[in-house]
Amino acid sequence: MITADGKLIQTKHDDAEDKAAEVHAAKGQGVMVFSHPRNITNAYLPLANLKEDILVGGKDPSERVVRTARPDLRKTFTINGKKVQALTVVDQESIGGKVIEITRDYFAQDDAGNVYYLGEDVDSYKDGKIIGHDGAWLLGKDTAIPGLLLPAKPTMYSSFSSENVPKITTERDKIVSLAAKAVVPAGTFRNCVKVEEHASDGSTEFKYFAPGIGCVMEEESDGSTKLQSHTTLH
Repeated sequence: MITADGKLIQTKHDDAEDKAAEVHAAKGQGVMVFSHPRNITNAYLPLANLKEDILVGGKDPSERVVRTARPDLRKTFTINGKKVQALTVVDQESIGGKVIEITRDYFAQDDAGNVYYLGEDVDSYKDGKIIGHDGAWLLGKDTAIPGLLLPAKPTMYSSFSSENVPKITTERDKIVSLAAKAVVPAGTFRNCVKVEEHASDGSTEFKYFAPGIGCVMEEESDGSTKLQSHTTLH
C-alpha cells in the first residue's frame, strides 16, 4: 500500500513584491502547455522515476508514510480548455502499524518543467474503516486554479501557491534556500531547495527538496517527517 503525507501549510501576509512574484510563478514561468504531463522530471521532484519512498517520524514516533508513484491510476483534469492527465502518487500514513489515512495526490509537469498540484482524494481511517475525507479537493471541482508545487527553476524568495482552495485550504509558499542541508535516516542531502509553507489555518511548515530525489524532509511545529528510504524504477 501507500502513504498519507501528513502535509501542512502556513499563512503569511502579502506585500507587493510577494504578489508580483506569485503571479509570475503561478503562470508557471511559461504558458502551462502540457505535452507529457505525467513525465515529471523536475530536477528536485523527479516523480516519474519514483517507485517508493518511506518517511518516518512526525507528530508520533511510530508514524510512517509509504509514498508510491502509481502510473496505473489515471486521473484527467482540464487546464486552459485542454485535457491533462495527471500522475498519481499514493501516500499511506500509519501510526503504530495502523493505517490512519490514504491519500491519492495528482501532479502534472508542464513543458517548461514546472510541477503542478491538481488535487487529492483523501480517505481517513479508524479501526480499518473509512471515517471521512477531510482535506480532499480537485481542480475543476473545488478550485479553478492549479497549484504550483515546484517551479522548474527555483529562485530565492520566489512566492507561489501550491493549494488555492478557499473553502478547504489556501497555501502561500516561498523558497527560502537553494543550498539547505537535510540530515535524515536515508543520508545527508545538500543543496536542497527549502520551501517555507504558510497555510490558512495559521500553521507553518518547511519542506526540503533534494536534487534528483524529491522531498526528503518536512518540518512542522510538532515534529519532522524524514526520508528513511528511496527506491526508483531505474
